[in-house]
Formats: sequence, C-alpha cells, structure tokens
Amino acid sequence: MSLKSRGNIDPPAAFNVPAVVLLLTGLIVIVHIARAVMPVSWSAWLVGVFAFTPLRYDPSFAESIAWPGGHIADIAGFLTCFFLQSDPGTLMINGAALLILGAAVAWRFGTWRFLVFTALCTVAGSFTCLLFYWGSAAAMVGAGGGLSGLFAASIHFLFKGGSAMAAFRVAGGAAFRKPAWTLRDALADQNVRIWLAVFAFITAWNAVSPLILTTSQVVPGWPANIGGFLAGLVLFRFFDRQPRLRRVV
Repeated sequence: MSLKSRGNIDPPAAFNVPAVVLLLTGLIVIVHIARAVMPVSWSAWLVGVFAFTPLRYDPSFAESIAWPGGHIADIAGFLTCFFLQSDPGTLMINGAALLILGAAVAWRFGTWRFLVFTALCTVAGSFTCLLFYWGSAAAMVGAGGGLSGLFAASIHFLFKGGSAMAAFRVAGGAAFRKPAWTLRDALADQNVRIWLAVFAFITAWNAVSPLILTTSQVVPGWPANIGGFLAGLVLFRFFDRQPRLRRVV
C-alpha cells in the first residue's frame, strides 16, 4: 500500500492506513504475542536487550554489570523500547493510537519523514525518562514517546475545518495535507484544547496509576510522554512538507 493513491482519486483516508503504520502496529503486536508465549527467561532477555534501562548509563554500575546486548543495546534501547508494551491493555491503547495518529501524520509527512520523526520523538522520550529515573534498574517500555510526538504533530492540522478531527471526516488523503496551523492558532481552537486535555489526562494517569493500582508492575512512563510531545512540537515545522498558514494581524 502506498501513501499515494492510484489514479486521481484518493481512497477514504479514515479507512486507508498507510502500509508503514500497519507495519509498525503489526510489529508491536507480534513482539507482544511472542513474549507472551515464549519461556519467561527468553522474555526477560528480550526486555533486557530492547527495553530502556536507565541504570545502564550510570557509570558507577555500567561496567560492573554484563548487560544483555552489550553496547549496541545501550544505543538502540533509546528507540527499541517503542516495540515493547507492558501489558495487553497498553498494547491495545497504543496500537489504536498508532493507527489513528500514525495514519494522519504518515499521510502528511510521507513514509521516511514519518519514520524519522517518530524515531526522534521516541528517543526524546527515552532521554526524558533517563533524566527523571537516573540510576533506576527498572526497564522502561512502551511507545509513549513516539505516540506523544505524533499527538503534538496532529494538533497542527487534524482539526482543520472546525469540527472534531475534521480531517477524518473528509474522504481522501488530501484532507491531511492542508496548510498547517501555527501553534498559536492551533491552541486557539476549542477542539485542540480538548485534545490536549485528553493528552494531559493520559499523562497524569500514567504518573499516578502505579500509586493507585498497588498491584501494578508498570513503571510510570509520563516523562516519555512529555519528552516526546515537546520534541513533536519542535520538530513538526522541520518535517512538514505542506505550506503553512500565515497569521494575518
């Protein structure tokens, strides 16, 4: 499936998810299922290699522990944590968010810009976790950083047209390629403010849920959400290929 439609008519955008988004979603589902059926020791090794563990970067411990994956995993973990989900509920939520937000941003950016943008936001989220959880031995997993970056990108164009998620209400990928709002104009839109309130609630829940759900083994991922979101706001203008609306004063 191509980001460009065949012929002169775009297929209905809401039902035509770009192949790159289907691939990423399929990968996180396959990885999660594989971890569920493989022996516990194998799953632990997989997490040790591909998750992001802040303790790996503490000089006082880094050389005294034989970390799975070695130095390659030290670098890759900033990104590969995207493909590991903590539980089935998180998998479903992140998978749905990736299909919705990923499709919109991939339609707008194109395949390679979308991949690089998502990767950079994921890395930014991991760095933010490193700052907040320096020296923690807990493995950080999840697509929160990358998804939060896509969330930030979406506010510039997803609600154009005056109705909630207006781009999805118009048939055709062209709906996602209209000139972007400036950040100032985006924040002036009521739908965008509601969208941001949803993001704030999700981030706050990530921060407090381990305190409320005492049986939860999930490490709070809210720093990744914040880091990925801020990266998405900053990077959007450098990745967006579409013309930008200029504010008239």
